[in-house]
Amino acid sequence: MKTETCVICLKAKGRRVCRIKDNLLICPICCAKTRRADCEGCIYFTQAEKYKNEKSITPKSKPFMMEIDPEVNEKVDRALAMAEKGNLNRAEGIISVLLNEYSHIDMVQYGMGVVCLMKNKYDEAISYFDKAIEINPYFVEAWYNKGAAHQQRLEMPQMIEAYRKTVELGDYSEHYVIHAKTILRDLEGHIRKSNNLSLDEYLESAAIFNEAFNAMIRMEWEKAISGFKKVLSMDPRHTQSYGNLGICYGYLGRKQEALANLDRALELDPNYEPAITNRAVINSLSDGEKLAIKKFQSVEYYKDIASKKKSLIKKIFK
Repeated sequence: MKTETCVICLKAKGRRVCRIKDNLLICPICCAKTRRADCEGCIYFTQAEKYKNEKSITPKSKPFMMEIDPEVNEKVDRALAMAEKGNLNRAEGIISVLLNEYSHIDMVQYGMGVVCLMKNKYDEAISYFDKAIEINPYFVEAWYNKGAAHQQRLEMPQMIEAYRKTVELGDYSEHYVIHAKTILRDLEGHIRKSNNLSLDEYLESAAIFNEAFNAMIRMEWEKAISGFKKVLSMDPRHTQSYGNLGICYGYLGRKQEALANLDRALELDPNYEPAITNRAVINSLSDGEKLAIKKFQSVEYYKDIASKKKSLIKKIFK
C-alpha cells in the first residue's frame, strides 16, 4: 500500500497519478476539485463523465451521492498505516468508531474491509468492500481488494469479476491495476493450457455446471444430465461432470451408463475420490436397481477447480 501524500493538499493519501501535476500522486478529493478541460483523456475524467452521462440518461435511478471528508479519510489512512505495522486490533478499533458516525463514507467501509482482509475475515471483508463500492462504484482499490478476498475463499468467478473491474476502472500505471491484469492474463493462460478454454468460456461452463449441480441436489436427474453434457461439450476433460453423470445415472437405475461415466472420470483423474467411492457403491447394485436416496459425494465446481489451481494463484499473488 502506497503512503505518499497528495501533492496538492499535503494531507490526504495520494491515490491517483495526475497528468497535469507531472504524474505525481494526488488524492481523489483534489482530483475532483481540480479537474478541468485539459484533464480530458485521463482515466478518472473519463469515468466521471461516463457516470454523469449515465445518470442523465436514467433519471429514475438512485443518484450518485458520495460525501468526501478529508479528515475522516486521513483518520482511516492513519489506521491502515497502523494495521500495516501489525497493530490490527488498534486499527480496527479506530475504524469501528468511525463506522458509527460515517458509515456513509466509502473510505470508512473500505478501511474496515482492508483490516478484515488482513485478519483473514474474508466474508466480512467482502461485505465492507461491497458497501464501499455501492457508495462509490469507481473505487478501484475496493474492487482490487474484493478480488483478493474472493481469491482467498477460492471463489473464482467473483475473483475474476473484481479484477476485471479493477483493470476496467483503474489507471494502467497503478500497481494494483498492473497486478490485476497480470493475474487475469496468467490465469487465462493456465486455463487455456489445461482446459483449452478462454476465461469467458471457462466462466460460462462453470455457470452451466453450477446450474446442473443444483438440479442434481434437487434430484432433477434429467435436467442435471443435460447440463453436465453441455459442460462436456465445451470441456471434454471435465472430471467432475463425468463423475456427476455417474451419480445421476445411478439414481435412475442405469448402472452401465453410470459406471462408464465414472470410469471416464477416473481415466482423467485416477485419484478422484468421489468417483472412486460412488463407483464402488453403484457397482454393487443389481441391473436396474437405483441408488438409495441419500447424500452423495460430489464436489462444487468453482472451489474444486480453484483448489487444483491454488498453487498457481498463490504464485500469481506473490
